[in-house]
Amino acid sequence: MSFRNIRIRELTTASLTVEGESYTSSAGVQIANHTPASGGRTLGYINNGDWAGYAQVGTAGRTGFSARVSSAGAGGTIQVRSGSATGPLLGSVAVPNTGGWETFQTVSTSLTGTGTGPLHLVFTGGSGSLFDVDTLTVTGG
Repeated sequence: MSFRNIRIRELTTASLTVEGESYTSSAGVQIANHTPASGGRTLGYINNGDWAGYAQVGTAGRTGFSARVSSAGAGGTIQVRSGSATGPLLGSVAVPNTGGWETFQTVSTSLTGTGTGPLHLVFTGGSGSLFDVDTLTVTGG
């Protein structure tokens, strides 16, 4: 038996959903308890300039992003980045005031560009607590 031109590559799933609070690196965010959230907790206390990284979520080949969010604050924007909090911007999505910290809705955007590293979310907006992230889903790959 002989083998030629063998390539090894990481397998990715077409859709991957993770809990917002399952981040592996961060700046500024904390875990918040919310009974209606998946698992009863969210990625919370998000302020302008905070970020969260997810080493378990690769960005290679990803074409879509969605997040289940809540906000009684100003709302803001989620920037989807590859590799680090300052890595290439793959997409962004606005998060509105949903009417309360216990009231969730899903926001989504398409992703463009070439992701090569782990997923990082960077949060922007006004002052104070902007929003919470319950779950996030990436598609494609």
